[in-house]
Amino acid sequence: MWIKIKHVALVLFIVDILLLVVNLKYKDEIPSIIPDLDYAKLFLFLGIVSFIGYLIIVKFKKQLIIAVVMAIIFFSLSMFFNLRLAKDNYDRIQCNRGISEYSKYFEFDSCEKIKKRFEEDLVNGELKYFQDEYASDLEFEERLRDKHDIELIGISCTQFTSMECYNDLVKELFKEKM
Repeated sequence: MWIKIKHVALVLFIVDILLLVVNLKYKDEIPSIIPDLDYAKLFLFLGIVSFIGYLIIVKFKKQLIIAVVMAIIFFSLSMFFNLRLAKDNYDRIQCNRGISEYSKYFEFDSCEKIKKRFEEDLVNGELKYFQDEYASDLEFEERLRDKHDIELIGISCTQFTSMECYNDLVKELFKEKM
């Protein structure tokens, strides 16, 4: 049983380190209000200290299960914050990828410029729909995605006026078809 608990802590440690490395690589350049990365590092450090304490105690032929249990708890907490941060990073990366090619249209908030881009996308069959976090119509968005193969750009993206213009053009196009 002791070996199994030690192995659980070791696996949690390895997975935690991998997630932390990925989160450090893809971290947001703008500091977040939620300090998940700091919490993940703190709990990883506490887990490492607990696990090293357990290994030192075992070296002296004493088995203290509380040290390895604390290490597992700290590694689990670190993994929780790492996974939460990984989800936020993934959403941000997907958002940036979806709107990066449209960014030149967002600078001026010009509906005329975005209308030209809409027409290009319509001809190329690459229409997109920018989800709005506050006024979303989930049924309409699901129909666009499922029936018309329109790419939905994340709900967590910033909403520009030109995005709304583009969305209005998509709605007008499919209002007749739906």
